[in-house]
Amino acid sequence: MGSSNGKPSALPLADAKPLPETEIRAELDRLITSPHFRSSERLRRFLTYIISQQLAGKGGQLKESVLAIEVFGRDSSYDPHVDAVVRVEARRLRDKLADYYATTGRESPIIIGVPKGSYTPTFTPREAAVPVPAPPSASPLPPRGFPALFVKVVAISAAACLVTAFVLTRWLASRRAVSPSPPLARLTDDTGLTFQPALSRDGKLLAYSSDRGKDGNLHIWLRQLSGGPPSQLTDNPADDVEPAFSPDGATIAYRAEGAESGIYLTPVLGGKRVLMARDGHRPRFSPDGSLVAYWTGDRSLRMARIFMVASKGGVPVQFAPEFRYAAFPVWSPDGRYLAFVGSKTQPEFLRSELDNDDWDWWVEPLSGGPAVPVAARKILEQQQLEPAEGAASHLRIAPGYWTPSGHLVFAATAGSQTNVWQLSIAAGSWQASGPAEQLTFGVGRADHPSMAADGALAFSVLTHQSVIWSLPIHAETAAVLGPAKRMISAEGDYLEPSISRDGSRLAFLSNRSGSNNVWVKDLKTGRLTAVTATLEDNASPIISPDGSTVAFGHRTQLRSPISIVPFGGGKVTQICADCGEPRTWLADGSGLLYQRVSLNGGSLVGLLDLSGHTTPFLSSFESVLYSSSLSRDGRWLALVERTAPRNHQIKVVPLRGKSVGPQSDWITVTEPGVWVDKPRWSPSGNLLYHVSDRDGFVCVWVTRLDPATKKPLGSPKAVLHLHNANLSMESIDHLEFSVADDKLVFNLAETAGNIWLASASR
Repeated sequence: MGSSNGKPSALPLADAKPLPETEIRAELDRLITSPHFRSSERLRRFLTYIISQQLAGKGGQLKESVLAIEVFGRDSSYDPHVDAVVRVEARRLRDKLADYYATTGRESPIIIGVPKGSYTPTFTPREAAVPVPAPPSASPLPPRGFPALFVKVVAISAAACLVTAFVLTRWLASRRAVSPSPPLARLTDDTGLTFQPALSRDGKLLAYSSDRGKDGNLHIWLRQLSGGPPSQLTDNPADDVEPAFSPDGATIAYRAEGAESGIYLTPVLGGKRVLMARDGHRPRFSPDGSLVAYWTGDRSLRMARIFMVASKGGVPVQFAPEFRYAAFPVWSPDGRYLAFVGSKTQPEFLRSELDNDDWDWWVEPLSGGPAVPVAARKILEQQQLEPAEGAASHLRIAPGYWTPSGHLVFAATAGSQTNVWQLSIAAGSWQASGPAEQLTFGVGRADHPSMAADGALAFSVLTHQSVIWSLPIHAETAAVLGPAKRMISAEGDYLEPSISRDGSRLAFLSNRSGSNNVWVKDLKTGRLTAVTATLEDNASPIISPDGSTVAFGHRTQLRSPISIVPFGGGKVTQICADCGEPRTWLADGSGLLYQRVSLNGGSLVGLLDLSGHTTPFLSSFESVLYSSSLSRDGRWLALVERTAPRNHQIKVVPLRGKSVGPQSDWITVTEPGVWVDKPRWSPSGNLLYHVSDRDGFVCVWVTRLDPATKKPLGSPKAVLHLHNANLSMESIDHLEFSVADDKLVFNLAETAGNIWLASASR
């Protein structure tokens, strides 16, 4: 927008007058001297430059190539397709500005912004801006009571995610046309994980799952929305999650984890809990309170079943038995139908069960009759909506509530932001009509929506980070030597760690520069270095036996190259243009094994030497072979073999030089029926570490092997239990697990959160 003096208007409003330059520069001074920007010289320089150019009437010249040269010191050969520094720093700048104006600068007379898709700053008077909720106080998380190894030191550095996640909350479409946006209130102010809210039908009570108690486990808590402290309703020695109120508000159903996992009922006024159904998830009362619907299934999501049981007790009855997969049921307002996520077909064995089936939302009557596909999947995919990730999340978008106005309410991720949405379905035909409508707006993660009869909406606001941890251990005996500790404390996600044999050097992925690039840390000096800087994501870094070199893959659409780079940084050398995913170095460091799974069938473990020569090493068309690991003496290969329909087992393959022994000589280490992954050798090869969900959670286990034959000597033993939703392996992507002489290294998902309420319009 132009002005008479040739400078752009400082306001984006048609009838606005430009703000005085002196006021803008005063605000700039406040910004760059604030705690948010004091420690970042690069962001101070970036902000100062773009504001100066805008005030000089040169805002139209703020292009990526100009900023790269003038602000970030790149030369004239700068290529934005190779170097994403401007876009990465612009994203950091926007986040910092949002955080500043939600905290330190909440009273600033001017708000400076940098809209997405542009590098031209805007200047808005405070009275013209949408107010932001007051921020929470950031403080370290208190120690957890279980597991005893961990000290939960997750500082909620993402205060902006909790605060600016709700710059604006819109409401139901029918209300939106006649009412202003409803008031937004933060209901909890805990430093740990408080999430999964449930509102009573009358909107007077709130139940939720939280680790705010003394033992650090997740329990069900209750509070009145009119005020007063919360009270703890459950005291299970493991986690209690997923609460739901009965229609009269007198009873809460929830899931209890642990040895006696299942759906339980507990009175709101206190009393003995009652087991309703073993192994159930996410209970939901029918509108008349007579039934409870829930689902059971395994973590692979290939098999799930919906059941209903009388709320007064009885034998559970399966609902929609014609579905191979049926989960996350919600009741229609009249109680005559259930909506759920379902799939009838069996995916082809080697293809993804998430892509290669007929999953959709379905509606089926309780009185009998065929299930009707809602056709929500097409709409969600067209809008590029994806499932929310993190604590107690799932791999498909699932409805959370069915409103009287005929909408299914759910949480979904668009880009990097997770919010609450709704999708209209027509009564009778049950067909969805899009597009899905966003109900909350923000940069954090809004999840677990719950609604009262008057339309009030409660939801969790979560922060989620992948962080690398180490557990000191005598790797030869599996004797734990101390508590697990964070290895890196910084913003961003830290993924797929690989540790050198002597435990002194660490390679991993981090997105702190935008894409997932390869980083290394010298554990003796503490030096942290990025050894790649690409726009495309790197993958699967593995450090050589002597710690001198890191091999890694590239996540591309068409090819799967493998490259190497010196640990200290330097030239990146591509050694294979299209191989697969690097998995394990040869014992002498002369090459590595990689894995490749074909969508057309077949699984390959290949041998790649450092000159680029490849040789097929191991292949199968009947099973999937992956996560391979070579023993240090080079005589044994451990891997996971997956056979139909979803059977995982760890196998040990004897090697004869660089050839593989016959399959009849393979040793089976783990029993069928449990999920296993990441088999990793002890230094001598007499122990095999791995991760598994054999106790219902993804934990670290070890199996003792016969030194000569490598046959298992007894059942796996637990090394480290991870039974808590706020610190887990289960809710994380890019999980990796690595063994050194003196430590185990792995990445964990750290989750914190609180609960917010959007009141219904009156």
